[in-house]
Amino acid sequence: MNNETQPNDALFGTDLDDQYALEAYYRVQVSKELAITPSVQLLINPALNPDEESIWVGGVRVRLAF
Repeated sequence: MNNETQPNDALFGTDLDDQYALEAYYRVQVSKELAITPSVQLLINPALNPDEESIWVGGVRVRLAF
């Protein structure tokens, strides 16, 4: 999924470029009640880190249903 966001001018100033995000994830169904979803995101022109052109962010989600 490709997502574009515009930084809030009041919070971050008016001189920032638009931020783009790309996320990939894979859900692993461990059991009927438990799913684990690792993910990786690429942020291009990150609003909270304007000195970098792009950054990678990893994550893990856990879903427990009972």
